[in-house]
Amino acid sequence: MLEKLQRYGTLGALLLLFAATAVILLLKGVHVQTDFFALLPQTDSPGGAAFERMARASGRQIHLLAEGDSEQEVTQRLSSLCADLPTGVQPALGKSTLNELKEAFRPYRFQLLSARHRRMLEQERFEELYEEGMANLYGFVSLNFYAADEDPYAFATTFLLESPILKRGAFVPKGDMLLAQQDGKYYGYVPLLLPESVRGSPAELSRYLQPLMEQCHALEVRISGTPVHTFLAASSASSAMSWLGICSTVMVVFVFLWVFSSLRGLLIMMLTVLCSALVSLAAVVAIHGEVHILALVFGCSLVGISTDYMVHYLVAHSCNADSRVGRGLAISLLLGLATSCLGYAMFYTSGIDLLGQIATISVVGLCTAMLVIFAVYPHAYAGHVPVSVSLTLLRFTEKAQQRWRVHGLAPWLLALVLGGLALCRLTVCDDLRSFYDPPADLLAAERKMAELNGMGKGVGVLLVHGDNEEQVLQRQEQLAERLAEDGIPFTCVASVVPSAARQQQNFAMVQALSDRFADELPLNLPKLLQLLTPDKLFAACPSFAYLASLWDARCGTVLVPGKYRERLTEYAGKYVQSADRFAELEAHICRWRVLLMWQLGGVLLLGMMVQSCFYGFRAALLISGPPVAGVVSVFTGLAWLGAPLSLFHVLACFLVAGLGYDYSIFRAGLPRNARTGVAVGLSFFTTLCMFGVLAFTSFSVTHDMGMAICMGLSVAYGLSTAATGAAVRPCKVSCESMR
Repeated sequence: MLEKLQRYGTLGALLLLFAATAVILLLKGVHVQTDFFALLPQTDSPGGAAFERMARASGRQIHLLAEGDSEQEVTQRLSSLCADLPTGVQPALGKSTLNELKEAFRPYRFQLLSARHRRMLEQERFEELYEEGMANLYGFVSLNFYAADEDPYAFATTFLLESPILKRGAFVPKGDMLLAQQDGKYYGYVPLLLPESVRGSPAELSRYLQPLMEQCHALEVRISGTPVHTFLAASSASSAMSWLGICSTVMVVFVFLWVFSSLRGLLIMMLTVLCSALVSLAAVVAIHGEVHILALVFGCSLVGISTDYMVHYLVAHSCNADSRVGRGLAISLLLGLATSCLGYAMFYTSGIDLLGQIATISVVGLCTAMLVIFAVYPHAYAGHVPVSVSLTLLRFTEKAQQRWRVHGLAPWLLALVLGGLALCRLTVCDDLRSFYDPPADLLAAERKMAELNGMGKGVGVLLVHGDNEEQVLQRQEQLAERLAEDGIPFTCVASVVPSAARQQQNFAMVQALSDRFADELPLNLPKLLQLLTPDKLFAACPSFAYLASLWDARCGTVLVPGKYRERLTEYAGKYVQSADRFAELEAHICRWRVLLMWQLGGVLLLGMMVQSCFYGFRAALLISGPPVAGVVSVFTGLAWLGAPLSLFHVLACFLVAGLGYDYSIFRAGLPRNARTGVAVGLSFFTTLCMFGVLAFTSFSVTHDMGMAICMGLSVAYGLSTAATGAAVRPCKVSCESMR
């Protein structure tokens, strides 16, 4: 009676779990996050917030760069491309945008002055300004955005043309694009803005970028920008996931049919994996709200480890007519599950959402697979056991076990030797840029863009703090004057939106000029001064997302070319500080890596403690040696291959530790025979099929994980024979006491 209650209780729990999965997926759906900026560590510091605003703004902007032998050639190619843009994509500096900007500035045109005009007014060089105004009005070519009576001195026009909105490095505005000339070559630049809907939506991003990149390739126009990186990285990850799924599935199916010769068993295995994947996906959606594509790459493959549990069930029943899960097998299965789940549950303590998603997928997926085995398999295989196992494989395994024997302490000695070798040569790399290897043509386009806009060596950042927006603008203006005196170009909001105090000063100086030449060149000045604020400008011109990203009411951002980065400390003070986002991110990733390495050591120690509780200290020592040696071999292999240790290598070591314990536990808890060797060997091979192909992907994250898993699991599997039979007797005693 108790046995039936347990069996049908697990079946009822499984049905409730499937019902909850269906409800969650139907109500919430699945949102796959592809934005790699979402992986960056969140921070409350002003610098971190400023960089996050800049990252979000750049997430919609695309840069088109054409190179040619004449100005006509580049303008024709860019005009042809812009005439056939996908619906929803718009130029950031088109005629409509310029008209919006002119209209936004119209009420404030008498208080916006370029640095040159402001200097001349301060020095009361009224005669020179009067002559310039007359020459502009009656010259052969009059350059003025406004009517003659609205801006006769071209103050607002000059302010616009010299502001960082239109003038960027070597580029000058002409029509709907920016043009530059360098080394006898002509360059045309058009910035584009994607719709807001592309953020976090791989389908939307692909819908806009795929045809645009094809057009650029056909017209020999270079394309760059953060969305391009996101699209290529997401495509690479998706391709890796698809290729991984196809290759691993084909190999696992082939091996399963060869070993067991059972289409029915293959179907049950596939349904087990599918159930695990759906339930774990629903759990991530319910807990985290969305799933990142990197978590999907790692997690979906990890759920495939559930096939290991099925392999052990089938091999254990190769000579057993009873379809129930025996006590010895149940203890081994549950101990293997416990060590894996404890390892992945440690990810929750890191506070990193991506690792939390991986932990949820792994723990829920593996637990679901185990629940399916305990609840469904005894019913599904009733009357169909014993299972047939390939005799050829059994004979081969038996001979291999006779020839390959590892002493119980050999894994520990090997781990000590490998650890010493790793300490001699191992290096680390926590640079975020090393996690993604973009195509060479994209890097070339970005380098050329940076060279032309004056940012060839990157960007230096200064943060200006204040109690309110007026104070921030005033302090930015003071800093801008110092930078201008030292000949350092810069971009900041204060160079487009003057502070209220400066606007009042400008208006007073223009009014003095107007009074001086009221009869010769009259100005129709307003009676009341209207103040332009950053919020008004951004509301009037939403295309300038990059400019809005530099602004916060209490912390403004000033950008300078990277070649001046070493001099930025000269300007740091009480209200100004130099910031380096990449250095900050590197420090964060370093802390993550160190934290994960400590947690990895904790997982290995915790696994040993769990084994001690069930099998005793001696058996736990034999069981823990292979996974410890497997983890240490990853560090040694990287050291002697000359590859630096990264965050994702450490992440892969958790998988090595969990599966290494599984191999040792099954060899230790079950009798020494060919069937046990077959089960462990198949578990190793199926896992290698699912994760080994990652080492051959071009995406650096999956490549690093694949390399680490291949090295670590091979060593852990090869040494797992050291634990053979170590816990058979204690396991029998435990089973008899439970009876």
